[in-house]
Amino acid sequence: MHLHHTQSGKQNNHPKWLVTILLSWGTFVFALFFATLIGSMARQAGASKLLQQSIQAGLVTLMTVPLLYILLKRFSSRPFYSIGLSGWRQAIPKAIMGAMYVIILSGSGFTIAHLLGWIKVAQFHFSAHLVTVLLLNMIIAFFYEAFPEELTFRGTVYNALNRRFNCFISLLLQPILFVLAPLTVSGLQYIAGIESPAITLDYIVLLLSFGFILQLLRIVTGSLWTSIAFHLAFLENSRFFVLQGDERFITYEEIVPGTGALFVIFFMLLIVGTLLLIPAVIARRNTIQRHNKNKRDDQDV
Repeated sequence: MHLHHTQSGKQNNHPKWLVTILLSWGTFVFALFFATLIGSMARQAGASKLLQQSIQAGLVTLMTVPLLYILLKRFSSRPFYSIGLSGWRQAIPKAIMGAMYVIILSGSGFTIAHLLGWIKVAQFHFSAHLVTVLLLNMIIAFFYEAFPEELTFRGTVYNALNRRFNCFISLLLQPILFVLAPLTVSGLQYIAGIESPAITLDYIVLLLSFGFILQLLRIVTGSLWTSIAFHLAFLENSRFFVLQGDERFITYEEIVPGTGALFVIFFMLLIVGTLLLIPAVIARRNTIQRHNKNKRDDQDV
């Protein structure tokens, strides 16, 4: 009888969860497209790359966050708290956990690759200029990518999916919606005549894996700040340590081609990182179910 009541409640909730997903997903897609449109206009007007990126980052966050707050306000008096965005006291240790997870996995990847003779570290770089570039990139990445994306997909979208489906189904659907966002924006940019990077199969697989592990982190720690910090640390680690861009903290030679991108980023950070989190997710899920069962038993008594 209790099971039938729960299923009926989910069915009655059908319009709400679907509308929440469509509005939150649509809000992010429009904000990202609009930001790239304005950024493209700023570049054509002679704006520097830093100014263009700053404009885009500001627009995405300023458009996404208030609208998501209004959307979530219908379901909770504490909108962002309800999706795992806790206060600063709880946020700091959770964020440190997310960043440290990237550092440990990436450091282990470099160490293993070095010991196996796949890479040879040639030089370490450190300067005030490099640190400044890193910090500026972190600020832009936070407002352009990490914060609005986590708030939208691992927060609002997943929360809505979880009101209709079980944890496993929601965990599979969220990364798909995450991938569909840049695909849609890329299509809109093509229609608008805006040049954008080509979306390859490798990129889609990377995004699916990325969205999956970010959601696992949110589930395991119960905090959106963990996935935000992991997201941000992942981007900066890739841009300034693993991928050999013009500005980097480490220079290494790949004895085995593709070691940095495939082994350190994809295998260690995403695959190994995911495999380590799955048992923790299962354990947390079982704990919650036991707690809910005991609660129901106490109420029946």
